[in-house]
Amino acid sequence: MKILQADAELRRLFSPAEQAAYLGDAWDASGQLDMITDEARMRFEAPARGELVIKGAYKSGEKNYVITFTTEFQPAAGVGNGSPILRKLTLVGDAQTGVITAMLPECSGIDHNGEAGLPIPQLDWTQIQNCLRACGDAHVWQLQKEGFKAFSAGEVTIPRVIYLPFDGQGDLHLKGAHKKGGDIYVFKIATGFPGNSDRGLLPTQGLMMAFDASTGAPLIVLRDEGHLTDLRTAIAGRNAAQVLMPADDLTGIGVLGTGVQARLQIGLLKSLYPRCRKLTVWGHTPANTASYAREMTENGWDVSVVATPGQVADAANLVITTTPSEVALLDADDISTENTLIIAIGADMPGKIELSPALLRKADSVLIDSIVQGKDHGNAAGAIKDKVIAESDLQEFGDFLNNGLKNPRAANRLRLFLSSGIGVQDLQIVQAVIMGMAGNGGVRNGGVREWRGQSQVPES
Repeated sequence: MKILQADAELRRLFSPAEQAAYLGDAWDASGQLDMITDEARMRFEAPARGELVIKGAYKSGEKNYVITFTTEFQPAAGVGNGSPILRKLTLVGDAQTGVITAMLPECSGIDHNGEAGLPIPQLDWTQIQNCLRACGDAHVWQLQKEGFKAFSAGEVTIPRVIYLPFDGQGDLHLKGAHKKGGDIYVFKIATGFPGNSDRGLLPTQGLMMAFDASTGAPLIVLRDEGHLTDLRTAIAGRNAAQVLMPADDLTGIGVLGTGVQARLQIGLLKSLYPRCRKLTVWGHTPANTASYAREMTENGWDVSVVATPGQVADAANLVITTTPSEVALLDADDISTENTLIIAIGADMPGKIELSPALLRKADSVLIDSIVQGKDHGNAAGAIKDKVIAESDLQEFGDFLNNGLKNPRAANRLRLFLSSGIGVQDLQIVQAVIMGMAGNGGVRNGGVREWRGQSQVPES
């Protein structure tokens, strides 16, 4: 991604139609034809008072799309002349692939302690992995737990999701989060363009960005291509297994699906359950299932491939579902072992479902990452809509981590963990990268600027 230095460089990237659509306040005008726009706002109270406005726009048929972040923060006492810190960050993306190609950071008014002159590091996936290794697995996993706990305690601000479709070629989601009082806030851009495979690119593209929560200054760009989302999703499953299924109670592990999450989830469980190597697998496609089974066998698992999802539940009392299914794969009658934990992470969007409403009703505990999101996304949405279960039957995972099971008798019975993914997971995984990059415990209150000036990426 190219860092632009002036507005003139930005103009040169655009066609005349794009200049008219994207520059100034033109995209707010009702006269814009074939224009898709979306907007979200976010307010901050600490460590500084401020407001962020995010806008996304795409003019149909054009080459580029644009996302802008506009912030106004009140400076800390004694900083500058007391005037507001005004910033605008413009991102330009390729509307045919979803890839972000350029960025223009702008700051109005005075230069706050040289901040505007500091570089914005851009890390690729290899560098990101080095930083996570430097942070350490245990710390990365713990940060994710702390994120869920903070979210359920009402300590995390998450703005509405920005969504842009691109003429049937693909789409974009932009999500963000800030832990109240935290030094940074994070936004993730995730795109899906199936045609990218024909261009030699990944169908899913993406990046994450961290910003200084005192000034709105962009701190770091993580060009992870969606891998960080995959990783934090897998860690959520591992953390749920760790606190909900003791090793002595485990009789076998099962997985529905054979894709990225089926690999990552099982990979993280290997070290958590060193005495268990029994793995039962079901997949939609025989060839992919056979390939997955061979790979897991080479990784030390005793693999059995079965013909139905119900047979997975018969063979294992820890089941991970990782599919994009739009019909329920497991029903209440499929669960015969009382002490069973199901970790359901495939149903991450409206319309997706892996567990039937009857199975949710049968469960002694239904944990979910976000009750608010779960009413519209994934396995719980249909069950609540049809009044098979009530919202009060759900307990957020973070609340469980803070306070224990709402139903203490569920500890050795049927437990479900439903995850569709929330912004605080992205915030915490970026925090882990920064901690590994800094090598000094990460970003602390008042230390963001020092970190920017001194940080280095750990070598492999």
